[in-house]
Amino acid sequence: MNIIPLIIFIFPIGSIILGAIGYFIFKNIYMTPLIVAFISIILTFTTFNSSFWFWVFIYTFLAFVSGFIAKVLFSKRMYEGD
Repeated sequence: MNIIPLIIFIFPIGSIILGAIGYFIFKNIYMTPLIVAFISIILTFTTFNSSFWFWVFIYTFLAFVSGFIAKVLFSKRMYEGD
């Protein structure tokens, strides 16, 4: 099994989706990036090597940005209804 497609495509897409869904579940943009960072750190020590640290920060950032975008879009939609 080739690891590169996982690191380049699957994990970032998963982080983005988790960030957006996590905002709707927790109503907090910080909780899901913490969960993504925790899972990525565990993967660094169990599955990948220390060069995966770069990707830990990228995935955490992507989860935060997608949660922030979901918050902005949800807030804007909520205020338009008033």
